Amino acid sequence: MKNEDVIRLFDEYSDDLYRFAVSFVGSKHDAEDIVQDVFSKLLEKHMFFDRRNEKAYLMTMTANKCKDHLKSSETRSCTDLESEEWHLQYYDGFTERNMAVFDELMNLDRQLRIPIYLHYYAGYSYKEISRILKLTESAVAMRINRGKAKLRFRLEE
Repeated sequence: MKNEDVIRLFDEYSDDLYRFAVSFVGSKHDAEDIVQDVFSKLLEKHMFFDRRNEKAYLMTMTANKCKDHLKSSETRSCTDLESEEWHLQYYDGFTERNMAVFDELMNLDRQLRIPIYLHYYAGYSYKEISRILKLTESAVAMRINRGKAKLRFRLEE
C-alpha cells in the first residue's frame, strides 16, 4: 500500500478506529498505540484490500490488535476510563442524557460493550459486527440485547 493511500485511510478513519479502540481497551493511551500499530502494519506489509470494505477491514484489524493488547499481561490492571481527557472526545455534541448513557455503556463488560458500540455509535449491522468480532450474528444479537437490558436497568436506578 502506498504512503498516500495510508495517509488517506488515516485521515478518513483514524477517529473512528480510536474511539472503537478506547471502547474496547478502556484506555486512551493504549488506544492511540493500537491505532498507530494498525497504520504502521499497513505501511510495513503493503496490504491491499477492496475499497468498499476498507473501514470494516480496518475495524477488524483494530479489534484484533485490541484483543492482543488485552491478552498481554502488562495491561491487565491499566485503565483510564475515568479520565476527563478522553471523555471530551466523545461528549462533543452529546446531550446530558446521551452522556449518562455513554458513561453506563463504558462501564459494561467488554463482551456487551463492544457490539453495542459498533452498532449504535459506529453504525454497523449485526452481520458486519459478526465479521469484525468473529462471532455469529446470533451471538452479536444476544450480546446487544443483554447489554441493552443491563443499560436499561442501570439507567432506571
